Amino acid sequence: MKFHKITINGDVMYREFDPSTGYYENEMITEEDLVEQLLEEAVDSEIEIDEEEIDRAINYIPSSFQREMVQNYIAYLQAVIESFE
Repeated sequence: MKFHKITINGDVMYREFDPSTGYYENEMITEEDLVEQLLEEAVDSEIEIDEEEIDRAINYIPSSFQREMVQNYIAYLQAVIESFE
């Protein structure tokens, strides 16, 4: 899907455009609505993380070596996430 950015009297709006037909689809929407619509289509699932629960689960691992491995892996994943921000 493609959108055209349309500015009317300084107000920015977006409208879906079908290049195969050369016609506009639907109504004009705000940038906020466009972002919300695109996120709904792009995001497959939502994952919530409770760091306290993770820490408790790690503390239940009997081997200190395995606990440290899990903690190091989590630190690595956090570094990867931060590199994308």
